[in-house]
Amino acid sequence: MVKSKDNNTEQRILEAAKQIFLRDGLQGARMQDIADLATINRSMLHYYFRDKEMLTHETMKSVIAQFIKTFKENLNSDFSFEEKVKKYIETEVDFAFNNPNMLIFGLHEASKDPEFFKKIIENKRSTNFRNQLKEAYQKGEIKTKDIEEFVITVSSLCMFPFIAGPIYMMIFGWNQDKWESYRKTLRKSLPKLIKQVITK
Repeated sequence: MVKSKDNNTEQRILEAAKQIFLRDGLQGARMQDIADLATINRSMLHYYFRDKEMLTHETMKSVIAQFIKTFKENLNSDFSFEEKVKKYIETEVDFAFNNPNMLIFGLHEASKDPEFFKKIIENKRSTNFRNQLKEAYQKGEIKTKDIEEFVITVSSLCMFPFIAGPIYMMIFGWNQDKWESYRKTLRKSLPKLIKQVITK
């Protein structure tokens, strides 16, 4: 008789995987550590996820799904454009701060498979936010009316600093502790800086 999979156990594994990936990185993460944190044995872990690659994919789907949910709720809300931009930036900065390894993994996978993100993200555009963007541009509040330019500019400024840690550590001669300290500073300072870049 084939055992059925329990959703609670699966979610516990995914949450454990996120914590281990954040702590040890994707390469350094061990399946045994994930099993231990999820309070299951190794056999049970492989029953749910046959290997680390599959677990990584599913963990990323879970992380991105939560990010997209929060993101869409903001864009489709009744908040003012200014408040939406503030939450837009804060959401992306927090996502990048909390999930740098997942971002690097996603970009790596997308370089091999251009359809990678299409498989895990349902892309529905927010007409409401697009219209608010154009209106803000006409009022002279922001520097672009082009939503593609807006998204690329904001996303680049929000995410790149957190995935480029090894580069900055090399350039500035920082150790891991120094970078971790500076990451926390960036998390607080970036939203204000990005707002200055996109607004007039």
